[in-house]
Amino acid sequence: MKRPSTREVAENPDVAPGGAAGLPLLRTPLRSVRVPGYEMDAPGLLPMHANTNLLGQNPAVAREARVTARLESNQYPTENSESLCAALAKHHGLPRSWFIAGNGCDEILDIVAKTFLDPGDAMAYPVPAFVMYRFYASVNLGRPVEIPLQDDGKRWQLDVEGLLGTRAKVIVVASPNNPTGNAFPAEELRELARRAPGIVAVDEAYADFCGQDLVPETRRAPNLVVLRTFSKAYGLAGLRVGYAVGQPAVIDAMRRAKPPFNVSSFSERVASRALVERAFWRKSVSVLPRERAKAMAAVAKLGCHVWESDANFFLMKPPRPVAAGLKARGILVRDVSGHHPSLQGCVRVTTGDARTNARFLRELRKSL
Repeated sequence: MKRPSTREVAENPDVAPGGAAGLPLLRTPLRSVRVPGYEMDAPGLLPMHANTNLLGQNPAVAREARVTARLESNQYPTENSESLCAALAKHHGLPRSWFIAGNGCDEILDIVAKTFLDPGDAMAYPVPAFVMYRFYASVNLGRPVEIPLQDDGKRWQLDVEGLLGTRAKVIVVASPNNPTGNAFPAEELRELARRAPGIVAVDEAYADFCGQDLVPETRRAPNLVVLRTFSKAYGLAGLRVGYAVGQPAVIDAMRRAKPPFNVSSFSERVASRALVERAFWRKSVSVLPRERAKAMAAVAKLGCHVWESDANFFLMKPPRPVAAGLKARGILVRDVSGHHPSLQGCVRVTTGDARTNARFLRELRKSL
């Protein structure tokens, strides 16, 4: 008898491993959880769907590979990524005890939920949002509470009072927000941290592209956790390195929920090098926002509605569906229609350099 896949089990809780139907293996709360699906890159297709850095590989990877040829890969990495946390402390001008590293920002989000949510506790976040917020709240037995963003046609506005009114144990806000693209005013995020009764986690995965930085605010807000990643501006998505910044009491609590050795030795060393060798980062935060703005203006002239963006991607609503047509022409974009009712007919596009964006615009014209 064919054994069901992990995804089949997750999507159909009545199918148990081994083929026995109805065996009560899944925890009850997981029976309603849906694992978000990701369309992977395909050979020959331009990946403008995943919000990765389209300028190519960070040279820090190759440089570190040359000097780590004698890396003792038969040994575990340091338990808490001590060298990376030391490098982050120097970079941000805070003590090392204020940092925790993870296997991408995804793991950091999971750790936040594991650390602070008791069963049934509310985790509130604005929507549309990164689909993994609901996932991590649910699998950690929390209660997802979604507060709609207000769309004024140009930007999506944060409902601060709505979030505070949930009295949630954890509030998560991405700034810039995925998939809408816009950052929220820093003062609104500070107000959330000042008035919220629980933890406020600000996901700054894309903040490098707009210069927003709430890390210094952690000195004044003991309940604030700021999440950062090396996947975007640093171009290290494949190495899976993220981190959180917060006061030691919060970070110490999060370490209780973190598995040991969760960042590989090589990933830790490359990320540490990337913090120092910043030419690629500087190019990314200069070129990508500039070329994004040009691409957005061109897309608007083609009759698409485009929202303002502060990230390395933008959200648009074309007059007719284009994702399938673009894929047939060799370009992957993210159709986000199914993410939230307010996104019906919308597409999220990761931007690259002028040449990459010119190809996208050329094929978009043919698809419209």
